[in-house]
Amino acid sequence: MLLSFQSRLALFFAALFVAVQTIAFVAVRNAILANIAAQSSDQLTQAYRLFTARVEDTAATLTGWSTVLASDFGFRQAVASDDRPTIVSAVSNLAARMSADRVMLISLEARILADTGSATDGAINGNIVTIGDADGVFAFPDLIETADVDGRAVGFVVMNDRLYQLVIVPILAPVPIAWIAIGAEIDDAFARRLAGEVRTPLAITFTAEQSDRRSWRVAATTLPASLAPDVAAFVPTWTGGDRLTPRTVTFAAEEFATLVTPLPAPASGTRVAAVLQYSIDAALQPFGGMFQLLVALAAAFLTITVAGALIIARSVAKPIRVLDEAARRIQQGDYMQKVPVAPGDEIGRLSETFNQMMDRIAEREMKIEHQSLHDPATGLPNRAAFERYLTTSIQWAEQSGRALSVYLVQIGRFSEINNTFGHDVGEELIKELGDVLKGIVKQNDIVARHQGNMFALLLPGAGIAQTNPIVQRILDTIEEPIAVAGNAIDVTAWIGEAVYPDHGVTAKTLLQRADTAIYEAQKSARRYALYDPDQDPHKPERLSIMGELRQGLERDQFQLYFQPKIEIGAGTLIAAEALIRWRHPTRGFLAPDQFIPLAEQTGNIQRLTAWTIAHTIAQLAEWRGRGLALKVALNLSARDLTNRRLPDLVARHLATRNVPAADVILEITESAVMIDPQQSLEVLGALDAMGLTLAIDDYGIGYSSMSYLRRLPVRELKIDKSFVVNLPASPGDEIIVRSTIELGHNLGLRVTAEGIETAETLAILRRLECDTGQGYLIAKPMPAAEFEDFARSSRWARPH
Repeated sequence: MLLSFQSRLALFFAALFVAVQTIAFVAVRNAILANIAAQSSDQLTQAYRLFTARVEDTAATLTGWSTVLASDFGFRQAVASDDRPTIVSAVSNLAARMSADRVMLISLEARILADTGSATDGAINGNIVTIGDADGVFAFPDLIETADVDGRAVGFVVMNDRLYQLVIVPILAPVPIAWIAIGAEIDDAFARRLAGEVRTPLAITFTAEQSDRRSWRVAATTLPASLAPDVAAFVPTWTGGDRLTPRTVTFAAEEFATLVTPLPAPASGTRVAAVLQYSIDAALQPFGGMFQLLVALAAAFLTITVAGALIIARSVAKPIRVLDEAARRIQQGDYMQKVPVAPGDEIGRLSETFNQMMDRIAEREMKIEHQSLHDPATGLPNRAAFERYLTTSIQWAEQSGRALSVYLVQIGRFSEINNTFGHDVGEELIKELGDVLKGIVKQNDIVARHQGNMFALLLPGAGIAQTNPIVQRILDTIEEPIAVAGNAIDVTAWIGEAVYPDHGVTAKTLLQRADTAIYEAQKSARRYALYDPDQDPHKPERLSIMGELRQGLERDQFQLYFQPKIEIGAGTLIAAEALIRWRHPTRGFLAPDQFIPLAEQTGNIQRLTAWTIAHTIAQLAEWRGRGLALKVALNLSARDLTNRRLPDLVARHLATRNVPAADVILEITESAVMIDPQQSLEVLGALDAMGLTLAIDDYGIGYSSMSYLRRLPVRELKIDKSFVVNLPASPGDEIIVRSTIELGHNLGLRVTAEGIETAETLAILRRLECDTGQGYLIAKPMPAAEFEDFARSSRWARPH
């Protein structure tokens, strides 16, 4: 969770104080520890010297007693004469007088003659030694050699798993006749007595090397028994060096200044070392009260610091909180509530600046909002603003139960005007048209610039039963030339209307359907159109069919129907027109006008044409194989005429099925050629070169000129049925049909009339010398099998 500024400020001061106190506490503790470390080093050095002196004193005492015994004449006589009882008595008395832990009499041959601590020499009763029959061998001959040279030898030795400080001196008479060894056992009591002579809290541990020469054991110590294994494990890790330089070692979470000093031991024995330790934790105990006092003082000062920090933070954070709230209001678009100004300090000046900033932001936002909702050229509301107005008006209309109308006015030839006069003139023209529209509509009606060459109008709805009279006024006004920059510019316009709620209940839907109405107006050569759902290419049903078209081709749901064509003069069947049908699995039988326009919009028309060509040629081959020789015509769309691969496609199917090219008639419309005349002429030329028959379909309702008709490689004209159906009752239609037949014949073309439904119409066409014809009088389109029966048995069949 994010902390407030006040909390963070107080937390900062508290953290700063804690950091300072922690640094001070650590500095004091480190200084104390450094002092204790120096003190412990001094104490250990003194303890080491005292320990060395104490060891020397013990050795001197033992040496003195051994010298006393060696100087006794009676004892020397007993040794010289091997008087065992006298020897035992003398050794026992010596051990008792000096409180020696062990006294040994050793022969010159290094054999033990008497030993107060040897269990193998006989039974021990106090210090009374009974000599056994078999004498042992003294295990440390190098001590005897040292004593022989120096007059005495001192060393620490392990005998019977006990550690002794052993002194050996010769018994002279006047030459050495034996050796006397006196030892003090190094045990816990010895270590405590030795440590008690030092004024500092010193811990002394004596260790000896084990027989495996790898590990050590504790022989005596003043430490608790639980620490003995740690000390024994530490001794082998001592790196040596300056024996008077201690190291800090931690045993059982307690720190010790530690010094390890090797003790003199015979080479033939085991290594022995003394461990001197000074407890740092014990040395710190006197300072415990001081540390507690420091902590208590730090806690008290921390409380005071936090309280002061909170007071300071509150005084600083309050005006900042006020500014933060003001910033949030600005974020929400509220610029009216000002920040209270406290004069005389920086916060006051900041508050005043903040208020000025709010005023500037409010002005700038109003300007930006106006620019975002208005067209800069005309000053009219733009598309976004119009959609807002329309949404609000829809809500009002819903509540009042009234209708409203949305109009889109599209200006024609706008690109041509821009290219001719320049974009400045084009924008000025749009501005003039905006003024014209505003002058025509009522004051409360909305006029907006919808996009480049299109205006949007929001007017009270006239409903779908009648047209708003303003529409005709707009069309009449715009048809008049408009003076712009000294030019009188002729303008055309189309108007599309959508009505709420009949055509939609949202702004976007109404605008989309008004735009669709413009498209319908342009397609039908009208200036105005009301939205018609049946003509909407974007209806969900039509979009669904567009998606299912490809699926239908893949699943072979299409079928060819054939309508007969007769030679009018002879009255015999000579050809057929292939017409595609879609047997939809759920929608049922679909006529071409329900899916061909959709196929042209989606680009699937070329797939559909390829399917028709393949199946038509295959049917021709099948009929030829059964002796039925006919020509078959099929229709091409505008997109087919721009497909450079179309001639190769037809040629491949003709070659595969072994069908002559002359048996195939390809029908095209004049308007299809006009979409891309150059490309269409190339494709048609290639098809004509293959020997196929090309025919102009629906002649008379297109927009091509006679020059294009003369350039097209066609051999047949088909008169549109609109001129043929009413031929007997319409002299005007007869004139058009007669003229078309004469024109076709003069150009060397055959002429076909479609839409023959009565015998009277057929008689007129025969009189006008029309070449071929088709219509319901002859037969309706039928499946291939039915057509084959018709071709062989009807009254139009060729005689065999």
